[in-house]
Amino acid sequence: MKLHTLGPSGTDSECAAQYYLTDETLVLHNSFEEILLNLKSFSGDKIILPVAFKSNQEPTLNWADFNYLNWSDLQVEATFSLPLMTMSVIENVQYNRNVALVHAATEGLMRQYLTSVNLDNAWGPSIMFAPSKVVALKDFIKDQNRFTIISEEQFKKLPESSDEKYQIRQQLKPHMVWVVYRVL
Repeated sequence: MKLHTLGPSGTDSECAAQYYLTDETLVLHNSFEEILLNLKSFSGDKIILPVAFKSNQEPTLNWADFNYLNWSDLQVEATFSLPLMTMSVIENVQYNRNVALVHAATEGLMRQYLTSVNLDNAWGPSIMFAPSKVVALKDFIKDQNRFTIISEEQFKKLPESSDEKYQIRQQLKPHMVWVVYRVL
């Protein structure tokens, strides 16, 4: 049996899946949409999903609607809570693009931060989305965006973390509730 969740390696979803794994084979996907929009393809397998999931690709795809609308195709196998890796709001003070690149699930955190520093106006960044915090980090650096919210542990592994132009502005330490479903 396979257990499907969000990749690439290094995501909180992978950590939650590793925590849960018993005899399943872990399969990491490029996006949750890849799994959830093709649910029938995973019949007999399991998926693990955070309750904070919301899609930036499909406006009506979020955990609450997914859970309710697919009740006849899914069986809840387990639920559990784990702390997420420490997340950080990082600012590139020498940015080329006035963009805040985030995973859709962290959009509210970014909006809250921008409001707290009075950047929720015409001079503030546009919010754009990446399929995971791991991808957001990679693209934040590559595109020289202004802000991101990423896993601090992943950021500190990179040589760019010692560059003074990248400033950690806020640390966030939320917990997440995870749901493991068996696809019927």
